[in-house]
Amino acid sequence: MSVALLNRWSLKSLFPWAALALCLILLAASFVLHDVLFHGRSLHASPTLPKATAEPEASATSPEVRTVTLAEGKWNVAGIRIEPATQLSLPSEVGVAGKVEANPDRRVEIRPRAAGVVREVLVNLGRKVKKGELLAVLDSPDIGTARLNLRGRQIELATARKEFDWKQQVANNVAQLVPAIRKGEPAARIQKEYADRPLGADRALLLQAYSEFEIASHESEKTSALFKDQIIGEHPAFVALHTLEGTQAKLGAVLEQVRFDASHEQTLADQKVRLAEAAVIDAAQRLRILGVQEDISQLLAQAGDVAASRSLASEDVTACQVTAPFDGTIITKTAVPSQKADPTDILFLLADLNTVWVMANITEADLAALPTLQDGKIQMTVPAYPDRTFQAKLLSVGSMVDPATRTVPLLAETENLDGLLKLGMFTRIVLDSPKTQEVLTVPTAAVVGIEEQEGVFLPSKQNGRTFTFQPVKLGREAGDRRVVRAGLTQGQSVVSIGAFFLKSELILQDEPADD
Repeated sequence: MSVALLNRWSLKSLFPWAALALCLILLAASFVLHDVLFHGRSLHASPTLPKATAEPEASATSPEVRTVTLAEGKWNVAGIRIEPATQLSLPSEVGVAGKVEANPDRRVEIRPRAAGVVREVLVNLGRKVKKGELLAVLDSPDIGTARLNLRGRQIELATARKEFDWKQQVANNVAQLVPAIRKGEPAARIQKEYADRPLGADRALLLQAYSEFEIASHESEKTSALFKDQIIGEHPAFVALHTLEGTQAKLGAVLEQVRFDASHEQTLADQKVRLAEAAVIDAAQRLRILGVQEDISQLLAQAGDVAASRSLASEDVTACQVTAPFDGTIITKTAVPSQKADPTDILFLLADLNTVWVMANITEADLAALPTLQDGKIQMTVPAYPDRTFQAKLLSVGSMVDPATRTVPLLAETENLDGLLKLGMFTRIVLDSPKTQEVLTVPTAAVVGIEEQEGVFLPSKQNGRTFTFQPVKLGREAGDRRVVRAGLTQGQSVVSIGAFFLKSELILQDEPADD
């Protein structure tokens, strides 16, 4: 009894749903019948679909077809060879996002060595500068004080050198005079010979002692002769003899003392010169610490010129020159005239952009695609130049996986002599995956660039000497071949040798003829 009631209840619950479905079917049939009656459409007609074609439809915006026909005489000269575009099995590409950065070893913040006020700025943002080129000039009181101190030390050195030269001449003349006196040359002759030769304060001392010795010697000889002739007694002769011995002893002492004093004075003068030179070097080094480079050997050599001239008042002693430490580009500039600048202030940011670094983070799964550091060659592209591939060298790979991102830092370096890569640009580093893929390739020699568009030359099927320039979208290099991403199909013939000759002929053909 209960089963029958259950079945009866189920049938009753299905009736509303069945009625709704029947209504929907009738409504759809009425719409179809209306369409047939009023629009003449067949129920069995298939909808018309557009046919897929390999060639794009011609339009007003289609690129102009550029062809070149070789004359019979140029065919052998060109050495044309034809080769089909073929597929190669290459490692699959792994793309890693990166960013262009300046090489920290060739990037420097230029600050003033001494506090001052900016007098003038000689470069603008983005300017390429050479090593040693003047960037700005400051007025610095500290540098002015240091420079004047250096000039003062140079003047002291010049004075010490003059004193040494004098002492040296005196010592040399004394060294020559002493032997002449010991030989007993007449005092009158000595005075005449050394009248114009410097002897300093020792001149009077020496000549006086020598004159006294000559007088005593003459007196002794005279009294001795008179004593022998018994004209005078023994006492005068005895006194004259002892007077001679006294003056002779005094002369010997004077000669020894004068010779020592002259040599000692020369030594002291030489020591003063050395101390003065050390003071000049110290002053120059203090100035160098403030950023002013001075040639020390030249400073020592020109000390006399500084002392002789009176041009210190006209010298620009407070000038602080800010120069470029190496060749590079000004990538940041904050210096403006009349600005107060301290050694902590950055006036310029200079970077050598001939080589740049590329920073990236590579996932654990792609680590196997990295080349070894010994080979280290990788390729990369940037959105600004999608058809160009840049070569880079792998510098380092991090030794630790970031626990948050599960990536490892990667560092590469690439040349940037043409300046196309800008700091902050995003890059796509292309790595070879362990997996392979089939790609279409052509010989690298087949690719030429015409008007900033890369492409290949296709031979005409009707005329073997007519060739059409076909723009293509290129991929990476694979040895002596180049991957073609778009613009060609497998087996399509291209000019593998002679493409540059055809390019030249095409350019000449497009040039306007002379009147």
